[in-house]
Amino acid sequence: MDPVLALLILAWAAIVLLYLGLAAVLREVRLLRRGLTAGQATGLGGTGLRLPDSVSAKLGGPRTVLVADSGCPLCQFTAAELARHADRPALLTYEDRTAWPELPDSVELITDRDAWQGLAHLNPPMLLSVAADGRIDSLVLPTSAADVLRALRAPERQPS
Repeated sequence: MDPVLALLILAWAAIVLLYLGLAAVLREVRLLRRGLTAGQATGLGGTGLRLPDSVSAKLGGPRTVLVADSGCPLCQFTAAELARHADRPALLTYEDRTAWPELPDSVELITDRDAWQGLAHLNPPMLLSVAADGRIDSLVLPTSAADVLRALRAPERQPS
């Protein structure tokens, strides 16, 4: 066999193996994200995860809260759908109102850098169902428009 041909075959085999490895890693990331959404990996129900008092005071009762930033297209879509599907929706961000020119008026904008930094490592957008005392009852990390719609329509995601 020609050495050049053998090298090309070996190179393509290595490329295929790399792509299969990447596909396996992406599958694991999706499974982890589903686990976080379901509260299995975080133990969300038992940890007493709460929003800071500065944010809880602004919420004034149970709310559905979107944690997002304006540079994320899925965050923009989620904000529009949140206004359509949730009672008294709120948006928690580190940005001011000028960064959200298309934000519906029914969505209350809450700007709090510290609260944002405490949650943003989970990769926005995040939909939270927050109780009156600031306790986070549920957390959803949508990855598509279908996930957003499913989360906003689920009765267990409504604030208690």
